[in-house]
Amino acid sequence: MLKRVVTWFFLIPLALLFAFFALANRQEIQLGIDPISPESPFLGPFPVPLFIVIYGALLLGIVLGGVGAYMGQHKKRAELRALRKEHTKLKQQMDAQTPAQQSDDGLALLDDRV
Repeated sequence: MLKRVVTWFFLIPLALLFAFFALANRQEIQLGIDPISPESPFLGPFPVPLFIVIYGALLLGIVLGGVGAYMGQHKKRAELRALRKEHTKLKQQMDAQTPAQQSDDGLALLDDRV
């Protein structure tokens, strides 16, 4: 239910906003890659619609931000991996000790008939 509300009231207007922005900025610009000699560039200039340049920069920022966040969490992930490994080892040790403890009958010591 909440997912539908988010979709209808947030994502669809946002998609329409992006579409209207692309339609308003469809004029072509010259995109050159060589900043040293703009008169005779090594590659380009290419005629590209403005909205593709803007959306490309936005997408590149999102990807680089995600990679940076992933790399920044490396220490936490390594620590979590070590804790999981230790947890598994301790659980296996407990499982190995449990049957031996169950075979001992602690109440047998209290029984006079034995």
